[in-house]
Amino acid sequence: MKTIRTLIIAAALLTGLSSKAFAASTSGTTNVAVNVPEFIVLHYYSAITMNFDAPAAEAIDEGSNDIDVSWNGSTSGNRLDATTLMNASVEAGRTSVSLRNVWAVRGFSTSGNARVEVTVPSATLRSGSSEITISNAKVGDGASSGQSITTRLNGISKDRATVGDIEMDLDFSSTTRSGSHTGGQYTITATTI
Repeated sequence: MKTIRTLIIAAALLTGLSSKAFAASTSGTTNVAVNVPEFIVLHYYSAITMNFDAPAAEAIDEGSNDIDVSWNGSTSGNRLDATTLMNASVEAGRTSVSLRNVWAVRGFSTSGNARVEVTVPSATLRSGSSEITISNAKVGDGASSGQSITTRLNGISKDRATVGDIEMDLDFSSTTRSGSHTGGQYTITATTI
């Protein structure tokens, strides 16, 4: 009887230990998809003040001049006028300005790109009757430049954002005052494409 009991205990132990050999198992594979929405972030400055460095004051020697004088005090001869003046180091006219790294875009689009464009809704800066005019505004990203460009979005990470510039011409031919001239605006628009 002791032998039968030992055999039963041994059989129970063997059956328990070998139950893995008879275990049922199955697995399944799940396909995963993610729908990423179109999303764009435009970083820009809402105000920019351009502070031009002050040139040194100049005295320009226009040479010598002979002036005829009559005994009644009237004069004639060469006189200074706009056509005879020598150029100073700063002359009124058009100056091209590049504002570096003043906008950035990042995000997602179906192509991985965005269209970035600049418009000028208010081209005139004023201080009383003194005016500065903005023209020829362009956006640039280091690879291309124009009124409208196509640029890479590079995803949503800040460290991968595309950073860009604004270029414009400023016309000082109607500028008569120093100090702050205000009222000019440019608008940057970024659109997923």
